[in-house]
Amino acid sequence: MAAMNIKPPVIQIALDYPTIDEAIAMAKIGIQAGVDWLEVGTPLIVAQGAATIGQLKRAYPDYPVLADYKTMDSGGKNNLLTQKQGGQVMTICANAPDETVKAGVAAAKESGVWIVVDLIGVKNVAARARQCEEWGVNMVYLHYGADQRRADAREDSVQWLDEVQAAVTIPIGVGTFGAEDAVRAVSKGAELVAIGHPLISGDKPLEALTDYCKKVRAAYKPRKK
Repeated sequence: MAAMNIKPPVIQIALDYPTIDEAIAMAKIGIQAGVDWLEVGTPLIVAQGAATIGQLKRAYPDYPVLADYKTMDSGGKNNLLTQKQGGQVMTICANAPDETVKAGVAAAKESGVWIVVDLIGVKNVAARARQCEEWGVNMVYLHYGADQRRADAREDSVQWLDEVQAAVTIPIGVGTFGAEDAVRAVSKGAELVAIGHPLISGDKPLEALTDYCKKVRAAYKPRKK
């Protein structure tokens, strides 16, 4: 897994599209803007299947590809499936059974595919993040979901960053809605920020993403240990 050591801040573009053609087109824009990781979004995997991981990887072989399954079962199988398709990273929901997280970690030792645990919907994010770190996951994501955001736009994923940083030493990713919350995340030392809709949905996604990447890189401060 040494090849996947990260150099913060990592910027991940979430390609939450119904077709691979749309995802590949937006990935190109993201790369021009300065993103680091390409995410095969959950809607794309649901609509078109795991083959989209390989299609995106073949289109951009020099960029790490993350498969955002949000796995709730078959953690090991999905890890090996990601490897087969050429992906480097996969997600497991933190609310999945303990056995699913552990199965993913066990498979990762064989495959080298990183396990990211997505803490969406978890009631005690710090405790679950610490538990997952003890089992050997590579990274945790803080994720205030789109449905939550629609219900209450006053909150975002940064709300949990301080407590999770105090609980774990592994890298922490933060799902963001724009440059403002991304800057707050990286200024506190978040190692990764993920961005997709609504930022990339406008008329000028290249401009918006370029501005996002510049602001994130300028604001990053290493995490206090």
